[in-house]
Amino acid sequence: MAHYELYVCLKKATYESTIPSVLQPKLGWNNYTYEEDGETIDSTTAYTPTWKEAAFKGKLGAPRTSLDGNLIVIKGEFSLRTGELSAIINLGSGMDYPNNSVLTKTEAQTLVNGELFTE
Repeated sequence: MAHYELYVCLKKATYESTIPSVLQPKLGWNNYTYEEDGETIDSTTAYTPTWKEAAFKGKLGAPRTSLDGNLIVIKGEFSLRTGELSAIINLGSGMDYPNNSVLTKTEAQTLVNGELFTE
């Protein structure tokens, strides 16, 4: 199985929460602390960011925010094989569209060109 370039429409609360742990290797990063000399690494800690932090770090496409600020559409490449896509789909379990929904490019374009995102 391959990686799929998809769009995700997240609720604001989800966008501002940490990403699922399975996405940490792809969207997270390491934080380092240094010795007093400023050059020697003292420790390394894996950091699991929020969706918003990952987007602004350049690990996801530029976010598109709905007019009321409650929905954010982001673009990313996610693996079905490693469980990344399943974890994202689970974010929307029991929710109505478009809350925490995985979208194709065409679906994302239709959504962001509709009344929720444009005046």
